[in-house]
Amino acid sequence: MGRNLEDRIGYQIGIVAHLMQNQFNQKLAEYGVTHAQFKVLYQLTEHSELLQSALQNRLYIKASTMNGIIDSMLKNGLINKKESEQDRRSKIISLTEKGRELEEKLWNEMGQMDEKLMNNFSDEEKQLFFSFLRRVAFFYKN
Repeated sequence: MGRNLEDRIGYQIGIVAHLMQNQFNQKLAEYGVTHAQFKVLYQLTEHSELLQSALQNRLYIKASTMNGIIDSMLKNGLINKKESEQDRRSKIISLTEKGRELEEKLWNEMGQMDEKLMNNFSDEEKQLFFSFLRRVAFFYKN
């Protein structure tokens, strides 16, 4: 086998991931949201409310980065922040109605992007594709 970068699976996965990420970021920009802010919206939709520290841990980011994201989202009216009754130093983060509506729009947009991407695949091919991706991810997680 010759030295051709195009023949490397990691390279191809990286290219596809990069292209998909760029498209998703463009869509988020239309709504004035960053990728990190979208992940906050998603987590809060799934968990109703979270301690800021728990949210930070779920997103694998530093406290200073989390503070910047929280401040920006507060300014845009997407989240609420209140003190925990158990520990006043801890802050509880939840979605506003505006944040909830935005997350739903973004979730639907992401679904449309996925549908468009997978439109040329049969149901069997889609199942195989997801199976392969999960196996690759499992390999790198373990």
